[in-house]
Amino acid sequence: MHQKILDICKRRGIVYPSFEIYGGVSGFYDYGPIGARIKHNIEELIREYYIIDEGCWEVECPVISPAQVWIASGHIENFADMMTECLNCGEPYRADHLIEKHLNISCDGMSINQIHELIEKNDITCPKCSGKLDAVYDYNLMFETEIGPGKYKQTAYLRPETAQTTYLSFRRLWEISRRKLPIGVLQIGHSFRNEISPRQGMIRLREFSQAEIQFWVEPEHKEHERFDEVSDIEVKIITGENEEITTTLGEAVKRDIIKIQIIAYFLGKSIRLFGDMGINQEKLRLRQHTDEERAFYSADTWDIEFMSSNFGRIELVGISDRQDYDLSAHMKLSKQDMRVNYNGKKFIPHTIEVAYGIDRPIYCVLESCYRSDRTYFRFPKKIVPYLVGVFPLVRKDDLPKKAIEVFKALKKEKFYGFYDQTGSIGKRYARADEIGVPYSITVDYQSMEDDTVTIRNRDTKEQTRVKIDELVAYLRSST
Repeated sequence: MHQKILDICKRRGIVYPSFEIYGGVSGFYDYGPIGARIKHNIEELIREYYIIDEGCWEVECPVISPAQVWIASGHIENFADMMTECLNCGEPYRADHLIEKHLNISCDGMSINQIHELIEKNDITCPKCSGKLDAVYDYNLMFETEIGPGKYKQTAYLRPETAQTTYLSFRRLWEISRRKLPIGVLQIGHSFRNEISPRQGMIRLREFSQAEIQFWVEPEHKEHERFDEVSDIEVKIITGENEEITTTLGEAVKRDIIKIQIIAYFLGKSIRLFGDMGINQEKLRLRQHTDEERAFYSADTWDIEFMSSNFGRIELVGISDRQDYDLSAHMKLSKQDMRVNYNGKKFIPHTIEVAYGIDRPIYCVLESCYRSDRTYFRFPKKIVPYLVGVFPLVRKDDLPKKAIEVFKALKKEKFYGFYDQTGSIGKRYARADEIGVPYSITVDYQSMEDDTVTIRNRDTKEQTRVKIDELVAYLRSST
């Protein structure tokens, strides 16, 4: 199925490898005309969930930051993967991924020495040439660059996450928010990680998009006043013993499985968001990070993972209690006070982070919405690239002229649509289906007589006759 999805994506302009004319570079993908529309709609859906519904601010910050930012955050010291190289052909590998693939075990929390011993003990060799693997070492994943020329030159890095650039403006955002907590801030943008060996298509990229939300809260208040809205959501949780239990979010909090209510709230909100995107919710699992794998800045982290038919476990969102780690770290290095006076107390707010990838959910949408019976994507209407396609039945007898009039009328009403008169009507329906367009409007000979058109439903293939002057109302009521 994965190859079929990739073939459609390339052929129909959804996603395809970057730099193709020069042989490509792994870890980089272009979004084509159709994919860019889907990506935009998914980002708008996230904005709907967090700016409209949660009252978050939105910011946009530079992708290049001076080294001090990443010294303070701990990324220069800690942001690394364990790497090994083949002594024969020089091919680089993530050492933990080699072990997980060969031994079918998790390497979370293992040290460099433990990883190296497992490679040696199990005689794991280079998958490419069977050569011996070199010693395992830490490889920092940040792209290094420089700001300015000559004596003004300073070391800088492309950001590996959007979160830190949000923290830097905390004092200003505190004032903009009229010195009230909680404060929620969303940033959607590109991040960069110089991955060792990105071999999973859109799942592991070197340049990727994120939507990260930082909620600054009082340290002793990590509840959410709207938790009742999600408490009845049934979830599947992977326990520390790698067993799966099914319960509701309310029960998970009551039983202390999820200890922080606000984390449980955003887990529930994320499940609903993924459902609106079109991701198969039956394939979603909640998993708490173990003490060994949890990031150095986090007191508690939960992921929502998609159980992919093609790639196994795919992390879609991480929700973390970062406590006051980030603000304290930047306060220490910058000498800028990050404390607030609030409700008669002076303290550094704690951060609850909700960190979405964009590219991974898009792949999971593609896998979830793909239908193989007649090869099409059953995208929800909120994320479809186009709502309608407009077609003349044939290219004669003034049918194209009439169809273009209909198309222009829909454009005037701000519907995203396209016009196509190439090939047979059956082929045009098939092309629209392949990019997930829910409605195909056909202008035929009857249209010339009574000003009606045929609307074909993508999912059912049923056709409905609608008057042209009622078309806008019909489409609005269907979205």
